[in-house]
Amino acid sequence: MGQREWAIVAMVAAVLLGMIWYFLITQPLQDRIPELQAEVDRLTTERDRGRAAQRALPQLRETIARLEAERQQFLRELPPTEQLGRVLASLAQQARESGVVLRSLSRGAGDNQGVAGVRATNLALQVESPFPELYVFLRNLEGLQRFATISGLNLSLGGSGPAATEAQATNPIINTSLTMTVYTYTGQAQSGQAQPGGRP
Repeated sequence: MGQREWAIVAMVAAVLLGMIWYFLITQPLQDRIPELQAEVDRLTTERDRGRAAQRALPQLRETIARLEAERQQFLRELPPTEQLGRVLASLAQQARESGVVLRSLSRGAGDNQGVAGVRATNLALQVESPFPELYVFLRNLEGLQRFATISGLNLSLGGSGPAATEAQATNPIINTSLTMTVYTYTGQAQSGQAQPGGRP
């Protein structure tokens, strides 16, 4: 072959090598550019979030420490003993003052919701009265000087049969059952010192 033919062969080989380079290397790299840019954007976002979280970490630790101190203070304000006699006397007094009839009262173990150093005691009450007196009784329970929760409130009408008087028909007796849970602090912070702001 002459010089011209070799030049043509070299040009064709160069074109083929260029096409192979483009399709096997350049094109795949160009196709990966959007994917790599998305990955860069994601990593940049995560980096910014991490830096923001790092800046907020001291404040978060202070908040956690403050909430833990408030929680411990609240637990220390719970009475160190059940003082169940005072609670029962207070319930009986509230029933008399509200005008409800306290039919039964029983005690059982309660759920302390997994709070260490706290014992829960359930008091199951059954009362009966018209609604206005019942409403006053429930409001008075909220004002008791003892941290407690009310659950399992069930209401049913009583005295609504054919023998009910006209007054009972317009303002019927309501039979009510509820559970009042009182809490006692059993932690070590109570030992050896009085708790001056504690609830009775």
